[in-house]
Amino acid sequence: MMRIARLLLVVGVMLAVAAGPGWAQTQMPPPAPAAPASPTPASLEGTVKKVDHNAKTVLVSSGLFGLFGRTLEVTGDTQIQVEGRQATLTDIQEGAKVKASYEWRGGKKIATRLDVMPAPQPAAKSPADPGAPKPPMEPQPPAPTK
Repeated sequence: MMRIARLLLVVGVMLAVAAGPGWAQTQMPPPAPAAPASPTPASLEGTVKKVDHNAKTVLVSSGLFGLFGRTLEVTGDTQIQVEGRQATLTDIQEGAKVKASYEWRGGKKIATRLDVMPAPQPAAKSPADPGAPKPPMEPQPPAPTK
């Protein structure tokens, strides 16, 4: 009698395991129709590492130590400004600091705007600055002795 009870229990568990996923699928509502993909806007700030004029792309590195790079595709609709004036892809130099706005379209990062920032000017050191180099000292004549 005990043997039959165990056999029925094992068969019941096996049926539950086998039929469970199928039963759960029939209970789920049908998926909603996919919405049309709209461009996802994003932005980044970093350094231009490479400009490819043939592929019309710009590689911009950002993040800690410039470890994170993104390749942005430049189109005819991309607005490019270098130091506040209208420019083209040929005006962008490697090593320049840039602010970029882009959109994800069809798995590609399409640049909508590239703003190349002016290079920082080295600050002139003031004479009161302790880190400034000191002018060479002129030799002083010896003090008169009495």
